Amino acid sequence: MKKALSFILVLILILSISVVSFCAADYGCDVDTSSSAVYLENLNTGTVVFEKNADEKVPPASLTKIMTYIVVTENIPDVENTTITIEEGAFDTLDPASSVMGLQGYIGEEFTVLDLLYGLMLPSGNDAALVLADYIGDGVVDNFVDMMNRKAGQLGCTGTHFVNPHGLYDSMHYSTANDMAVIAKYAMEKPFFMEITGTARHNVDNMKEDLETTNYMIDKNKTEYYYPYVVSGKTGYTDEAGKCLVTAAKKDDYDYLCITLGAPYSYADEINYAMLDSKELYEWAFNNLSIVDLLEDGAVVGSLPVAYVWGDKSVDAVADGAVSALLPNDYDESLVETKIDLPYSTQAPVHLDQKLGTISVYYDGELVGATNLVSPEEIEVDKLSVFAHNTVDFVKNNIIIITVVLAIAVFLIVVKISSVRNRKKRKARRRYR
Repeated sequence: MKKALSFILVLILILSISVVSFCAADYGCDVDTSSSAVYLENLNTGTVVFEKNADEKVPPASLTKIMTYIVVTENIPDVENTTITIEEGAFDTLDPASSVMGLQGYIGEEFTVLDLLYGLMLPSGNDAALVLADYIGDGVVDNFVDMMNRKAGQLGCTGTHFVNPHGLYDSMHYSTANDMAVIAKYAMEKPFFMEITGTARHNVDNMKEDLETTNYMIDKNKTEYYYPYVVSGKTGYTDEAGKCLVTAAKKDDYDYLCITLGAPYSYADEINYAMLDSKELYEWAFNNLSIVDLLEDGAVVGSLPVAYVWGDKSVDAVADGAVSALLPNDYDESLVETKIDLPYSTQAPVHLDQKLGTISVYYDGELVGATNLVSPEEIEVDKLSVFAHNTVDFVKNNIIIITVVLAIAVFLIVVKISSVRNRKKRKARRRYR
């Protein structure tokens, strides 16, 4: 009993000092970004380490084509062997000054969907977007756009709406940095996406010139922007949207996703600030953040009294897996807090690896990791203890009835005894007359 009381007092103390703040964790990013909206996530832990206007609705320009890619690959399973014939009418709505892969010069020729996807993503071909949308939309591009919007809704994107498959400006065509991160992470799981978006140049058999990427961060010839750890990317630009960029980078065992939207661009200086921002953000993240082990797998973090067993018995609550978190290299240990969620007790039977509760780890008030607390052993039910426990519960729950019954029984016994004594006295008096 004393052990159970001590545990309860300790648990209450632990819970009382687990202060949870509602502010976002500050990872100390000191990069002065020019982009109007920014999102940087560590993909290993799912930790968003830097945001700037990430929920602001802005024109995404050709980042739109990431969703176009998703819809294409989900509706054409075999992109390598499916071919599409280029028809002249496919380009009726095409802005002649926009980026293309050059399909207008190949009317009547066939291209594999895979080559069209290269043309969609590398030179950001609006012509490829229209051909693919026309094919999947049964000759109606708007049908394809409806599919894009449905997919955005399925992915939980609440700040996104598409009007076309290529991203040319329209006031009703918009997205957010947060939504683009959701879309990009989903696309990264699609066939050939990482391969295509990580390619600087691609040869199409029946085209005269190779396709070249507009993402200079993966092009070694573009020394000003090239960053050796970038493994994937898609660019976007219109006058209204500014420079936009989605990239993924990997260094050692760390993976990041970076979204930069609305970066300024001047044809006079030809500086792509979306790429420069991304490069600086990656450098800061790789140099200043590390994954830290905060709780070992199997660590004992508490114990619970166990009912329906004989004597004092408790079960340990152990971590079902390690808890790690992405933290600044010089993180303040006082900002790391844990919250243990356990009941005051449990009851037999207790099974091996049975969930008993949870433990959550916070950094600067932001949840950075959690795991279940489980039993490391089997504990059987003691039938005699169950009987005793049930008996006590019955008495507690029926104390008034039991008291009344006992009172009546005592009363009847007293009456009976009194009656017997009176009969004896009457007999004794008759005997002595």
